[in-house]
Amino acid sequence: MSSHPAPALPNARRVATARAALSTASAVRADMPVISDFAVIDLLADLRHFCAARHIDFAACDATAQSHFDTEISGGRS
Repeated sequence: MSSHPAPALPNARRVATARAALSTASAVRADMPVISDFAVIDLLADLRHFCAARHIDFAACDATAQSHFDTEISGGRS
């Protein structure tokens, strides 16, 4: 495993990746293909299960993700 962080994706690509993850999660569950709050909630719950099974601190990951999001959404301005 590389110790270098992955290169940052442009925001449009990040949104497309998130939509693809939500669509895939909905399809796996055989839900309606509409992306809704419930699809986001189910995906987050699945991520919590993933983290619990692998002893990953979801709250710490979420806090770091929020920090990254804040930086990205502001265009890198603090």
